[in-house]
Order: sequence, then C-alpha cells, then structure tokens
Amino acid sequence: MSNNFFDVNNVDFSIGNKIKVKNVSFSIKNRGETICLLGPSGIGKTTILRSIAGLEKINKGEIKLNGKLLSSEKKNVEPENRNISLSFQENSLFPHYNVKKNILLGAEKNKDNNTKYINYDELISLLNISQILNKYPHEISAGEAQRVSLARSLITQPDLLLLDEPLSNVDQSFKEEIQRNLKKILKDLKITTIIVTHDSHEAFYLGSKCGIILNQELKQFDDPYNVYHLPNSIEVVNFLNRGILIPAQVTSPKSLENEDLGTITGNFIKPFPIGSKVKLLIQPEDLHHDDTSNLKMEVVDRKFRGTNFIYTLKAPSNALIPVFVHSHHIHQHEIDEKFGIKRPIHIDHIVCF
Repeated sequence: MSNNFFDVNNVDFSIGNKIKVKNVSFSIKNRGETICLLGPSGIGKTTILRSIAGLEKINKGEIKLNGKLLSSEKKNVEPENRNISLSFQENSLFPHYNVKKNILLGAEKNKDNNTKYINYDELISLLNISQILNKYPHEISAGEAQRVSLARSLITQPDLLLLDEPLSNVDQSFKEEIQRNLKKILKDLKITTIIVTHDSHEAFYLGSKCGIILNQELKQFDDPYNVYHLPNSIEVVNFLNRGILIPAQVTSPKSLENEDLGTITGNFIKPFPIGSKVKLLIQPEDLHHDDTSNLKMEVVDRKFRGTNFIYTLKAPSNALIPVFVHSHHIHQHEIDEKFGIKRPIHIDHIVCF
C-alpha cells in the first residue's frame, strides 16, 4: 500500500471520449511538495488538472489523495468534497465583485473547515496587488487577474492546489519576484501543489519534480536537474531545446569521437558497446571558449542573455553547435569570426541515444 500523499496510477485522462494523455502514473511523496507538468499547448495538461479536481471523470486507473480514493472507473468524488483548489489560466473572476471580494470568496467558501488561513495582508503584499483591491475584473490587466485568482486559491490551505499556467500573463519585470514569493508561500504553508506550465525555467525553479508530457504520454518524471542534464529520450531533448544531437562513435567505455569536435571523454549515463554509432547530446555548457585552441569554428549567431552569451558555431559538417560564455569574457566574438573551443573536451555526463 502506498504511503505517498498523492498518487496517480495508470490513468487515462480524457475529454468526452477522446483520450488526451494515456496511462499516466506519478506521485507526490510528502505533503507540501510542488511538482510541475511541462508540455506544449493542447497536449492535455489542463485536462489532467480538471480530472484531479473532479471536473472530468476517468475511465481507467485511480487518483488518490492522502490515502483517500478520489477517482476511478467506478468512483468520482464530487469537486466540492475534495478540498482541492484549481486556479485556471483564463480569467475566472466574478465580474460583479471587486478584487477584494473575489479574493475573500475563497475564505468564505471554506469558513466551516478547520483550515489554516494565510494572513490576508501578507498575501496581498507578496502578490503585489494591494493597489487594485477596489477595482473590478474589467479594470485590471490579464496579469493582475492571474495574481488575484492565485490569491483566491491560496487564501485557504487546500489539501491540494492546482495551478494552470499561473503566471503566463504576468509581466516579465514582475515574474521572478512573484515566482519567488509564490514558492515562499507554498513552502511556509506546506501546500501540496501541481503547476502546469510551458515555461521550463519556471518549472525547474518551482518544482521538486518535473513531468514532461509529449505525444499523449508522460515521457519523464524526475528531478529538474535530471530532466535537464539527463533527458531520457530524443523527444524530451527536442522539447527542451537546450542543445543539439550530433553523430558520434563510441571508442571506449569513457570516450567517443565526432568528426567536428574530435575525441570527447566522460562518463556515459547509459553504456554502449565500443563501435556503436550514437547521437550525442551537446548542451551549451558542455563546451568551453579558448581563443588559443586549434579547434576553431565560425560564429553564425550570438544571443545575449544578460549574464551570458550563447554563441552558435558552424562546424565543418555544417552542424550548428551552441556554446555558453559568461558575458564578462574579454573578447566578444562577432558574426563570421572564428571562435576557439577548448581541448581536450570532457563532459561529466555523456548522454547518447
């Protein structure tokens, strides 16, 4: 018997008769943990949240919360009896109530429960919405409406909080601050949370675990570090778009060879027989800049990211190879210049397919 706080076991998530995501299993071990589900638009992430909340029935598998069966082929606990709060991506505020009243509706809904309430003033401050409390939904921006909806969901402490793209409309200037404050609130109140997002940076920051949903399947469910550095499929690599796959041949238990980069050493995540032809994942952080190196490639693009540059180099085989460089490096290379790659090349975790 599972001791996890929350379990999804072999569930098909559907809308009507159309299956959106098949045979999904994942769990949240302890109360207060946050997990994030990542995937492209329309893949079924919102359907998963709606099913967990009880708004959609399931015809296969089980959903359990704190030892209680919520959903199965034969059982569906009504949404109002689940103590689960779902905050939708779209504006779900009541148009005839001002912001303050909309937020306090959450508290009124659960006033008879023995629920620990978050401090109202602290919540308003953390989400930076004190200046709009007397305004109505049509008078505020989409980003402000998202934060109000989030406040309404947080005003009580549900057993499970479901957030559908909670910060997708928040201005970039506010987003990092709101992410930081949201993480603090969830941690302080030990609110178990599932966040759906298409933003991998957000998922890696907020989630203790991340699930990647592609082609109707949960492809990987793991620590953010492992999802990024140890992706388990080419599909996950392509979705995260944080590197390239180049052809290589395994030459020893700790090395391989690529026609552009030469010998690469390191530790294989998955062993391959010597002589195997593989696709090697090269991420921007794997290679290092060195103007004195005899391995030089042409710069075809340069992206400035504030703290760093990502240079795209054209190899003799025409492969486009990304390289990370701190923004304070002395020599900033221009397009068409030659860029040196440090040798010998060593990658701590060699990921191949």
